[in-house]
Amino acid sequence: MSEEEPFEEEPLKKLKSLTPELIKTLKDKGYFTIESLAVEAPNSLFETVGARPGFTLDKAREIVHEARDSLQIVIMDALQLYEIEKKRKRYTTGSKALDELLGGGIPEEEMTEFTGEYEVGKSEVCMTVAILAAEKGVNSWFLDSEGGITGKRLAEMAEARGLDPKKILPHIYQGAVYGTEHLLFLIENAHKPIKDKNIKIIIIDSFVSPFRAEYPGRELLYQRQPLINRCQRRLINYMRAYKLAVITTEQVMAKPEAAPLYHVRPEVLNPPVGGHIVSHAVSHRVYLQKPAGETSKRLATLVASNYMPRETREFKITKAGVEDVPPEEKKEEKK
Repeated sequence: MSEEEPFEEEPLKKLKSLTPELIKTLKDKGYFTIESLAVEAPNSLFETVGARPGFTLDKAREIVHEARDSLQIVIMDALQLYEIEKKRKRYTTGSKALDELLGGGIPEEEMTEFTGEYEVGKSEVCMTVAILAAEKGVNSWFLDSEGGITGKRLAEMAEARGLDPKKILPHIYQGAVYGTEHLLFLIENAHKPIKDKNIKIIIIDSFVSPFRAEYPGRELLYQRQPLINRCQRRLINYMRAYKLAVITTEQVMAKPEAAPLYHVRPEVLNPPVGGHIVSHAVSHRVYLQKPAGETSKRLATLVASNYMPRETREFKITKAGVEDVPPEEKKEEKK
């Protein structure tokens, strides 16, 4: 909302617990809507805004509770829910085969994870999604903890698809992640960039990596896992409040004792990091593999999903990013 618009059009004015001064403060911190306050935890709101005259932890509780009470309680039957789910937007990965694996592409209001060993194409999938979404005017925001997202590669992908990088790249935002505290800060203060930049896709590459680096070993799990859970909870709230698609990538860890099960369930041999907390938050987990002797072809297995069956599809990584394997190459494989 621009500064020229009258105060009467301000949605936060509907909350009786807010003064004009407090509304301005909340907007400066990224809270533009009643929904953004309703999904917030009172202590997190207090930490974000900070202690100041007229704003205490009790005041934060009052604001959050009023915001929640003001929202309509929606109770629907499963058929209504199904109809709503069918209308959710989906973003293409660049491969029809990979889109089919996910039920039509990357869905909004759901979290999709790509996991696998080094060089299997996790970042390539994310960048391709962003490029093709940008072609339709959809903005993406990368939270990059590994330095795998580069403007040069994005421009190369766009050019290979016959697109003008100067028109495509402005729709893709990047934020380097320097550590766990920085990632927490970015996620907990994401209301403002989501609103200001009209973000529709959030991509975290990779999500658990900073936590692994700063909280190594089982003896620190009790500190690490609650922080991961805190981030996941925020992302889920953002998905629902702003109708976002969230994509994460995850590293894997070696588990040699599981070698006999490799060909049946590769995710058992090299399981995704993050533990049960990450697994419960993810709607779709796609395990990527690089077949022996291959340079461009990849295998994608949907190892877990809220509603899609476990299946495997083949795709290819080219100069343009993720693409389908050409029919002629598939025919050669069968010979």
